[in-house]
Amino acid sequence: MKRLHQTLLLLSLALLSACATAPVAPGCTRIGHDGQFCLLAPALLPPLTATHLVTVQHDDREDTFMGQLQIDSHALRLAGLSLFGTSLFTLEYNGHIIIKHPAQMDLHPELLVAMLELALADPAALRPRLQNLSLNLSQSGDSQIRELFEHGHLIARIVKTAGPLTDAHIDIAIPLAKLAVRMSPLDDHKHQP
Repeated sequence: MKRLHQTLLLLSLALLSACATAPVAPGCTRIGHDGQFCLLAPALLPPLTATHLVTVQHDDREDTFMGQLQIDSHALRLAGLSLFGTSLFTLEYNGHIIIKHPAQMDLHPELLVAMLELALADPAALRPRLQNLSLNLSQSGDSQIRELFEHGHLIARIVKTAGPLTDAHIDIAIPLAKLAVRMSPLDDHKHQP
């Protein structure tokens, strides 16, 4: 669990910059040096209830946990569980504030919410929420590719397979941090305790 916290902290640090030049606007999250993403209200996201196996790779380390994501018009809820079903963390975003448990956990929940929104939301809803960032879309086979740039430099690359979000495979890569996150759907009947 400690390695998972360290990995999530590295993800946060990779996207945040100590050399920030402008203050972060209310409801926004810094991504890169001076880029910001202003979070969408949960009502603007696709409704979803899904469980994915989440694998985080950084350099030669790999951590795996189950992620349960629920989005409705009122909130985005994410729970991280060990492969044995033990709760690792929870967070909830209601469009105004993010509540995380445990409260002392070393992660930046706003960045987790931001990356989920960047992967799942309609690109037309995302673009007006980007400041000093640009979002490029392309297709490769049945996968949609979303690339987030800051002043021409790639910050994050998100590849999502076609089909319902509950069945989608989502890969998030942050090249400068040598960090990759893979979300693969779970068959609920095979993995129930």
